[in-house]
Amino acid sequence: MTLEPTRIRLARERVALSRSALAASLGVCERELAQAPEELSFALAKTLGCAEQFFRLPAASGIDAERIFFRSPRRTSNAQKLAAAAAGRTGVELYRLITQNFALPTTEVPELTGYAPADAAVQLRLDWDLGCGAVPEVLHLLESHGVRVLSLPPELQTVKTFSFWEEGQAFIFLANGSAAEQRFALAHELGHLLLHSALGHHAEQIAHAELEADQFAAHLLMPSVSLQIRVSDLLQIPQLLALEEHYGVPAMIILAHARACGALGENAYTWLSQEMQLEPARAGQAECSRVFSLVFPSLQFDHRASTARIARELGLTERHIHELTFGQAFVLLTGENQRDAGEVARGHLHAL
Repeated sequence: MTLEPTRIRLARERVALSRSALAASLGVCERELAQAPEELSFALAKTLGCAEQFFRLPAASGIDAERIFFRSPRRTSNAQKLAAAAAGRTGVELYRLITQNFALPTTEVPELTGYAPADAAVQLRLDWDLGCGAVPEVLHLLESHGVRVLSLPPELQTVKTFSFWEEGQAFIFLANGSAAEQRFALAHELGHLLLHSALGHHAEQIAHAELEADQFAAHLLMPSVSLQIRVSDLLQIPQLLALEEHYGVPAMIILAHARACGALGENAYTWLSQEMQLEPARAGQAECSRVFSLVFPSLQFDHRASTARIARELGLTERHIHELTFGQAFVLLTGENQRDAGEVARGHLHAL
C-alpha cells in the first residue's frame, strides 16, 4: 500500500519544504515520494508536523494560489503562497467537517464587480441592513453572512491576512494584530471578495485591487456622512482617539480617510499624523469567532467529538486545529506536573 502523493505534497508545501529537501531529510530519492510506501508514514509525519493519517486521506491539493487575495502579492514568495494555499485547503476541510454537524449560514456576499469602492460599501450596507453608523463586531457580522473566518497559523503571519472563494463559500484567514487592525483587515478582504472575483493577474490590476479594497474598507467602516459630522480641522488628539474607539479603526487610517473625504485639511492631517506617532500603542481585545465559540463546546460535550478526534479525522495535530480557530478549540496541555499512570502525587510542604 502506498501513501497518497497529493497529501505528501500538500503537507510539504504547508511547511514550505521543497521536494528535494524532504527526500534528503528522509534519506530517499525524490521518485520514491511519488509512490511512498506505508513504512514512510511515521517519518513523513514527524518531518512535516502532521499525523500519519493525513497521508491516507483522499487526494487533495492546496487552493489555487492564483485565486487567493494576498495583501502584499509582489512581496510574497512563491513558497509562502503555496504554504498559504495549503493552509487554505486545511481550513476548507475543517469547515466541511463542522458543517456535517452544524447548519451554518451560506455565504451571502453580493457580486459587486465594477462598482466603485464607495458605492460598493453603500450597497453592502443596504443589503446587510447596517444603517450609516459604526459597524459592530466585524468578524461576527461576516460569520452571520456565511463568511468562513479562521486564524492564520504562526508560521504564515508574514503573509498577512488573505482570502479566497472555494466551493461557493468565502474564506478569510486573519493574521494577528490589534483589534482595530484586524477589523480593517477583515473589511479589506471583504472588499476583495465582493469586488474582485473576476480579477486578472496582471501586476497593475492587483495593485489597483489592493487600493480599491482599502478604499472599500474605509467607506464601509467610516461612512462619509458619519465622518464629516465628527471631523474638522479643529480635531484634537483626544477626539481622534475617541473616534478610533467609536469606529474600531486605527487612528492613522481615520486621518487618511478623513483627508480623502475632504473632512480634514492637509495641514491638520500632517500635524495630527505627527502627534499620533508620539502616542503609545493602544491594546485591544483580539478578534474571536462566534462560530468556534459555539461549535467546539457543543462538539466536545454533545457530540463527544474532542479536538483530538477532529484532528485525527483531518490527519492533523491538535495544535493545528488550535492555531486555525483563534485558540478556541480545546487542547489538552501537558507540562512538568504530568505523571505516569499509577504514580502517587506528593505534596510539597515548606516550614515558615
